[in-house]
Amino acid sequence: MSTTTPNPANTGTAVGSAATPLLQVDGVTAFYRDLQALFGITLKVMPGEIVALIGANGAGKTTLLRVISGVKQAAAGSVKFEGADVSRVPAHRMVARGVSHVPEGRQVFPFLTVRENLSLGAYTSRARASMKQSMEEQLALFPRLGERMNQLAGTLSGGEQQMVAIARGLMAKPKLLLLDEPSLGLAPKIVDEVFDKIQSVRQTGITMMIVEQNVVSGLSIADRGYVIQTGTVLLEDTSSNLLKNEMVRAAYLGL
Repeated sequence: MSTTTPNPANTGTAVGSAATPLLQVDGVTAFYRDLQALFGITLKVMPGEIVALIGANGAGKTTLLRVISGVKQAAAGSVKFEGADVSRVPAHRMVARGVSHVPEGRQVFPFLTVRENLSLGAYTSRARASMKQSMEEQLALFPRLGERMNQLAGTLSGGEQQMVAIARGLMAKPKLLLLDEPSLGLAPKIVDEVFDKIQSVRQTGITMMIVEQNVVSGLSIADRGYVIQTGTVLLEDTSSNLLKNEMVRAAYLGL
């Protein structure tokens, strides 16, 4: 995978999409106890896009994903998915609506097999009804997992565990896949492989939002990106423009 040439930007209108965003976040504020983590975040994701969120540790990227997926409720502002306000919809119902969240650190079930981990991803009745087909699709996308189906997930390499986590998220048949730091702790060669797989997921029509500290890798597969700093949106642009932006290059690429 090339990590230097980004995808052609969709500039907000993905192929085959209407003008209505799949996801719209408006003025979202969130707290952890007395500490404010998000300060009026506003952004959108169009159908078919990959949108990258970049920023330093503690910028609020993971908190934003948790708000979108219903794991955490916003203190103010709104989250709309497919035009419906889902700001107070809990996480398990967000999965049923079509939002799947692959958390930071993979969080596979270490003492369950790969097969069992994937099966748990088919959480909703709709996903369970097509579990066999979904399993075949994930093994076609991640052939290495087919060789590990009866192996405990905790014995896999970091890259293999990340593939399990992504495949488990896809087993829910999502319309929007949220990926939090998919390259975390992986060797550069494995990072390339994981991002190649993410690009393959895009070909299935699934919209994605990716939190990624590896700025080049994240923006290289994204259409657009948002730079998050101290809980606010600092910059929004196409991925190609962000990679050329002097502030981004100085702050995140060391150039």
